[in-house]
Amino acid sequence: MKRFFFVRALAAGATLAACFGSNALAAPPAETAFRDAWNGVKSFTATIQSHEVKGSATQDRTYHYAYLKPHFARIDIVDGPGKGGGAVWTGGDTIRGHRGGFLSGIQLNRPINDPEAVSLRGDNLLRASFQSVADDLKAASNVAESAGTLDGQAVDILSAPLASADSSGVTKHVIYLSKATHLPVQRNTYAGDQLVKTEKWSNVNPNAGLKDSDF
Repeated sequence: MKRFFFVRALAAGATLAACFGSNALAAPPAETAFRDAWNGVKSFTATIQSHEVKGSATQDRTYHYAYLKPHFARIDIVDGPGKGGGAVWTGGDTIRGHRGGFLSGIQLNRPINDPEAVSLRGDNLLRASFQSVADDLKAASNVAESAGTLDGQAVDILSAPLASADSSGVTKHVIYLSKATHLPVQRNTYAGDQLVKTEKWSNVNPNAGLKDSDF
């Protein structure tokens, strides 16, 4: 059962601001804990299970993901459509990618948002990083915190609605943070009332020790 805990108000005329000044508009504790934990991570690896919906189409994939701050990422599709394919980002607006199967040895440079390089809903490989979670929270009109359990583990839950729908129709992200590590274990993305994407991070290694040469 979820327990409501904290709401961050961003409106300039919020009651807390009137009483205590704008500096009182602090982030919810779980958001602060996440940012502190993420700031301490230099590189990480994870397995990501993703379910996406767009109209009548669905896409289910499992990825292996590696990320090194500030501008290195690698994603490999280990199950689902495009299995065997993947891409590497080393900064900028392009990626180095390959398809699965007998074409896996052919490396192609493409724009990071090339139709062949994004998921069903148009997400590129940077959406799989915890940095994108930090960006979602920053873009939210307010953040509400509660607590609960997910897959048997204790989590903090951050509900982060957008002030208006983005270009793909997304209106809200709900982020589940491990109480043990304060890092994300799941993100649910909504377009209105419809759940359009679920991402689950597992086997997270926040001390991966990755180097530039790994990409």
